[in-house]
Amino acid sequence: MTFLQSIVLGLLQGATEFLPVSSSGHLLLAQRLFGIREPELAFDLLLHLGTLAAVLFFLRSEIASIVSSLFRIRDPWAAPSGWGRRDIWLAIVASIPTGIIGIVFHKTVETELTFGGVGARYLVLTTLLLLTNLRFRHKEEPDRIDWWEAAAIGVIQGLAVFPGLSRSGSTIILALLLGIAPRRAAKFSFLISVPAILGGALFTLKKGVSHLPGVAPSVAGFLIALFVGYLSLLIVERLVVKGRFQRFAPYTACLAALCFYLQYRG
Repeated sequence: MTFLQSIVLGLLQGATEFLPVSSSGHLLLAQRLFGIREPELAFDLLLHLGTLAAVLFFLRSEIASIVSSLFRIRDPWAAPSGWGRRDIWLAIVASIPTGIIGIVFHKTVETELTFGGVGARYLVLTTLLLLTNLRFRHKEEPDRIDWWEAAAIGVIQGLAVFPGLSRSGSTIILALLLGIAPRRAAKFSFLISVPAILGGALFTLKKGVSHLPGVAPSVAGFLIALFVGYLSLLIVERLVVKGRFQRFAPYTACLAALCFYLQYRG
């Protein structure tokens, strides 16, 4: 892997991990176009750690509130918009179905997806989700997330193990459909991405990792993924709050068309 390729892959990982366009599908397509036939597991792991650092920094205030709530008698969750120890349990509830689905289907994903058809049908699903502007519920407390809502969001996050189905897009859109406030929906999606990214990293370690491409490409890829990932988080939150999340739909539709074309060409 060259220095330039590491920068491009870092940029793709940082941009697509949180934008509703599927990071795994983009990385697989990019590696194939670069002629990298075998998965660069160590480098992929490094890029995911870069985006993990980005989300931890982005949620630093919320994480600080959650941690501080563990040492208080009164939980800050008493304020509807506050973050407290209840969010730890909500994240655990969401992560359980995510983990189960990931374990059950990860071998299917590894063996049945091909370069030409990678995630085409899931990209179509992502496009349809992005075009959805319905609200099934109007909650009295839109900043409050109930246990069953967290579990439902965890299920759709688990289904995002299939390349092409956007993790951030599907979880945020489902939260909005359930009547959860836009800013709360976005940040909860970011919060539960932390155990999801860590779980993916553990799977990578279990499979064994290859050698990193070198110090310079590795550092560059990590830093680019971190910086671009943080910018992506800012963009996603802003678009969700302003109700403009569907602007990504034309892009995912074009990407799905490209995947179908590549599959047709063989």
